[in-house]
Amino acid sequence: MGGVGKTTLARLVYNDNRVKENFDLKAWVCVSDTFDGSRIAKTILEEITLSNCDIHSLNLLQIRIRESLKGKKFLLVLDDVWNEEYIAWDKLVTMLRCGAKEIKIIITTRSENVATIVQPISIHHLMQLSDEECWLLFAKHAFKNGELNLDKELVGRKIVCKCKGLPLAAKAVGGMLQSKQDLREWNHILESDIWDLPGGESSILPALRLSYNYLPSHLKRCFTYCSIFPKDFEFSKEELVLLWMAEDLLLKPKGNGSMEEIGEQYFDELISRSFFQRSNNDELCFIMHDLFNDLAKFISGEFCFRLEIDNSLEITKKMRHLSYFPTKFVVPKKFKESYEAKNLRTFLGLKSPSTSNFRINFISTMEINDLLCTFKCLRVLSLSLYILINVLPDSVGNLKHLRYLNLNGTFIKGLPDSVCGLYNLQTLLLRNCCSLVELPTNMGRLVNLRHLDIRGTPLKGMPMHMGKLRSLQNLSALCVGKEKHGGSSIKELGELPHLSGSLCISNLENVYQTRDAKEVNLKDKKGLSELKLKWGSGHENYDSGQEREVLEQLCPHTNLKSLSIISYYGAEYPSWLGACSFSNMVSLKLDDCRYCSSLPPLGQLSIEGLGRVSCVDSEFYGDGSWATNKPFKSLEKLTFKWMPEWKEWFIFEGGVFPTLRELRIIGCPKLTGNLPSLLPSLSVIEIRYCPQLVASLPSPSALHELTLIVYTLDKDLVALNELSPKLQSLAVGGCHASLPEGGLPTTLKTLQINGVLQLPGGRHYPSVESLNVERGPGSLWSLPLEFFPKLKSVEIRYSDNLESLSASDKSLLDLTSLTKLTIHSCPNFVSFPIGGLCAPNLTQISIAGCKKLKSLAEGMHTLLPSLIQRRRCCLLLLSASTFLFHI
Repeated sequence: MGGVGKTTLARLVYNDNRVKENFDLKAWVCVSDTFDGSRIAKTILEEITLSNCDIHSLNLLQIRIRESLKGKKFLLVLDDVWNEEYIAWDKLVTMLRCGAKEIKIIITTRSENVATIVQPISIHHLMQLSDEECWLLFAKHAFKNGELNLDKELVGRKIVCKCKGLPLAAKAVGGMLQSKQDLREWNHILESDIWDLPGGESSILPALRLSYNYLPSHLKRCFTYCSIFPKDFEFSKEELVLLWMAEDLLLKPKGNGSMEEIGEQYFDELISRSFFQRSNNDELCFIMHDLFNDLAKFISGEFCFRLEIDNSLEITKKMRHLSYFPTKFVVPKKFKESYEAKNLRTFLGLKSPSTSNFRINFISTMEINDLLCTFKCLRVLSLSLYILINVLPDSVGNLKHLRYLNLNGTFIKGLPDSVCGLYNLQTLLLRNCCSLVELPTNMGRLVNLRHLDIRGTPLKGMPMHMGKLRSLQNLSALCVGKEKHGGSSIKELGELPHLSGSLCISNLENVYQTRDAKEVNLKDKKGLSELKLKWGSGHENYDSGQEREVLEQLCPHTNLKSLSIISYYGAEYPSWLGACSFSNMVSLKLDDCRYCSSLPPLGQLSIEGLGRVSCVDSEFYGDGSWATNKPFKSLEKLTFKWMPEWKEWFIFEGGVFPTLRELRIIGCPKLTGNLPSLLPSLSVIEIRYCPQLVASLPSPSALHELTLIVYTLDKDLVALNELSPKLQSLAVGGCHASLPEGGLPTTLKTLQINGVLQLPGGRHYPSVESLNVERGPGSLWSLPLEFFPKLKSVEIRYSDNLESLSASDKSLLDLTSLTKLTIHSCPNFVSFPIGGLCAPNLTQISIAGCKKLKSLAEGMHTLLPSLIQRRRCCLLLLSASTFLFHI
């Protein structure tokens, strides 16, 4: 049954802390109607590697997945499975089985046949909620702030009985009633005939129909439009609002409000009524529950059509909105079937979640021209799936109603001049168009343009008269041109009062007049949240004083949250940088500001490549008012990187950095002294290549991760006098480090030593799971395995002193966690524990460059059953005479 809470329950399990503690990797795949093995494999690989996957070969995907899962405990959730073919399921399981230490799979499905085919350990049938449970969920959504009204409660409990124990129905009706203050409205809903309608062919829940019926008319139109999305399709608030706006579904704003703000209000209201819900995969994206998707499609009827999904239906003249999806086959031929719908308004390309992501889709210029000549009423046109497009026909200029044009990611080389005649165009998306280097000369004629996205597109400049685009709300970038070549001047930004969101102004070396920068009036642009100011890297013939004056005039509004200054070659920072009025700023980056010899007073810091800064002193903390106005109140991450002349850091211990979570100092070879000690929120410290940075390191109670990579000959350099009781990861490299008397904390899971770290003898480390030792004179001569009962991975390399692995007789039975053992280039290593190494789950062992090791302990192979069963290992012994042994 749909709406009973299967996905919600699986999500709770998936995000539970106990799952995080017991599984090394996990992945969530929304399967839906089509069981596509390639797409599922690709999603799994992306989830476990936390990176995008461009592999299209199923065989290569399987190899990469097996490599990633080798020796790991893995949890997989397959949500909303409908496939009832055993062969497809068996292929997936076969792909996953090989290499992993343990795999658990949770499947949600409405099909009893699916539950039988997958042969689960156990099946959990979710039953409807009891009336009381359903009431509690309903009340949570219906009553603001939990304030119950007795009369409404009596009516509400009767309404809840009609929800038949379905959580989705209770949430939807409760959210709808939250805005209904009149008791008569509650009674009217209770007595509605919709509760008694038979399901019929639509199988739409009465509660959802009722929720839709009580939507205001403007929200009904916006929700129904979403029927062009396939099930499980992820969409962002911003992109959907732009589509609504293009289709004229938004009421005109009152006062000083914008259409975008109206759209966001509509979106938030649909969320509050449970029509939309957050995606499991991306917290910035949303989806519709399958039942709401069915509802939207049921209501839209013939007006919306999803090519490749609604093929069982017939395209009619009534169709107004068409979406299409990438496939293995040539789709444009199928577009001809839709030519009958001459009044089509939406032609939208989407990446379907139920099919593999085929990147290369071809459509000819002639086919595009046919589309443009056929559908002259289009308001929304997206061709972004066809990345091989390099020419847009002139006929696009005939689309006089067009308001939204998306060419993101295509190879388009230029836009025809006819685009400049699209006076109703509101949104032009040209993101990551790698072959596009210039825009049409008459762009200034697009007087209704509100959004121009050119991020990642290598434009050489902007056309003149961009200042005429006074409706612009979002301009992702402005490339300042050389005026003598007809480029756009920076002062044209001053004529765009409504700019908001992110803005990058590049090629600032082309600003020759300070007054031009002043006319930009950045301080009046309240809506800007992110600003990048860029000069050309390595630009020549710069005037340090001129650049300083230009930057002084580019003072943003105090609402700004993120600021980057890149390749600025002035000798001083502007007076406004770091002013206490910029209290909302959460991120600031200074990159390649090579001629500044001091730092400005800043509220957040990520500094890289400041070659002349030698001292960070009291000016860094503000204008002298820091005794009363504490600086860095919101700072969470602080990074100093590659500052070769930095010698001294003045430490102000008056409550600075109260929220700092991560501190990184990298490549500052002359820095001496101590680090701040009063850092209550600090959880990560990373110090690399700072050989003179002495320390008594701060040891806040919240510290989880500590990295010290120093590389120095001074063996008494780093004293770890106190370690956080919550420390989980410790890495020490290139130095001699001493531990406090209590040794390592019992919470430590990862220990990496690349230097000298003396471990106190006789102590146990019950939580350490990964041990990595490399080089380091005198760091290790014998590794007592009984001190590390939870070890999963041991890697020891280039250790001259290591002679043996040792273990007490009792501990031989306790190495069940060990899955990987590597010993490389340890010339004095001679022996394993007497009696062998009892590691029943060891799947990978590699020994190389250990010249004194002549043989394994007697009978050791019988103690390593996983190596024999899985045949995943090659044991390599390199000595005077090379010996290769396969298990």
